Amino acid sequence: MIVAAGALAGVVFGLAPAASAAPTNVGSAQDTVNRLTALGYNVAINGSRTAPLSDCIVTGVNPGDPGTVAAGRFTTIWVDVSCPPTNN
Repeated sequence: MIVAAGALAGVVFGLAPAASAAPTNVGSAQDTVNRLTALGYNVAINGSRTAPLSDCIVTGVNPGDPGTVAAGRFTTIWVDVSCPPTNN
């Protein structure tokens, strides 16, 4: 009942869900880097790379994921990654 009331309040007041800075489970961190690079962005990785990017997930894209919008000149996107720990 409370969940329905919360959903109804969102409809009545026109509240939209919060936008995510990172794509929602759209492959690996490598997939995200490849997509942004193909759009013309300079990509910087933020996080501990304890594994290949293909084994890592994206936890954030800053200043925001542009989706499919091509980059302007000299535009850098920071990709926050979380990689599995190594077993040395």
